[in-house]
Amino acid sequence: MKSKTEKTLKDEILEAAKRGSQERSRALVRSGERTQESMFLIAPSIVTTLKIRHRTTNL
Repeated sequence: MKSKTEKTLKDEILEAAKRGSQERSRALVRSGERTQESMFLIAPSIVTTLKIRHRTTNL
Protein backbone atom coordinates (compact mmCIF):
# COMPACT_ATOMS: atom_id res chain seq x y z
CA MET A 1 0.00 0.00 0.00
CA LYS A 2 1.40 3.37 -1.01
CA SER A 3 1.45 6.12 1.57
CA LYS A 4 -0.02 9.42 0.51
CA THR A 5 2.25 12.41 0.99
CA GLU A 6 0.79 15.85 1.12
CA LYS A 7 2.70 18.85 -0.09
CA THR A 8 1.62 22.22 1.17
CA LEU A 9 1.96 25.33 -0.88
CA LYS A 10 3.58 28.28 0.83
CA ASP A 11 3.54 31.84 -0.31
CA GLU A 12 6.63 33.36 1.28
CA ILE A 13 5.60 36.94 0.47
CA LEU A 14 2.14 36.44 1.99
CA GLU A 15 3.64 34.82 5.10
CA ALA A 16 6.08 37.74 5.53
CA ALA A 17 3.25 40.27 5.16
CA LYS A 18 1.17 38.39 7.73
CA ARG A 19 4.04 38.29 10.22
CA GLY A 20 4.68 42.01 9.69
CA SER A 21 1.03 42.82 10.29
CA GLN A 22 1.00 40.70 13.44
CA GLU A 23 4.08 42.46 14.78
CA ARG A 24 2.58 45.90 14.11
CA SER A 25 -0.62 44.87 15.91
CA ARG A 26 1.34 43.55 18.89
CA ALA A 27 3.39 46.76 19.04
CA LEU A 28 0.18 48.83 19.12
CA VAL A 29 -1.13 46.75 22.01
CA ARG A 30 2.19 46.98 23.89
CA SER A 31 2.31 50.76 23.45
CA GLY A 32 -1.27 51.14 24.67
CA GLU A 33 -2.57 52.72 21.46
CA ARG A 34 -4.96 49.81 20.98
CA THR A 35 -6.46 47.32 23.40
CA GLN A 36 -6.11 43.62 22.89
CA GLU A 37 -9.90 43.30 22.70
CA SER A 38 -10.02 45.79 19.82
CA MET A 39 -7.83 43.44 17.78
CA PHE A 40 -10.37 40.60 17.86
CA LEU A 41 -11.98 39.55 14.59
CA ILE A 42 -15.45 39.74 16.14
CA ALA A 43 -16.20 42.58 18.55
CA PRO A 44 -16.78 41.48 22.17
CA SER A 45 -20.15 43.32 22.20
CA ILE A 46 -21.34 41.07 19.37
CA VAL A 47 -19.90 37.90 20.92
CA THR A 48 -21.83 38.41 24.16
CA THR A 49 -25.13 38.50 22.25
CA LEU A 50 -24.49 35.34 20.22
CA LYS A 51 -26.36 32.16 20.97
CA ILE A 52 -24.70 29.02 19.65
CA ARG A 53 -26.58 25.78 19.27
CA HIS A 54 -24.62 22.58 18.75
CA ARG A 55 -26.26 19.88 16.71
CA THR A 56 -25.20 16.30 16.42
CA THR A 57 -26.32 13.33 14.38
CA ASN A 58 -25.77 10.96 17.31
CA LEU A 59 -28.89 10.03 19.25
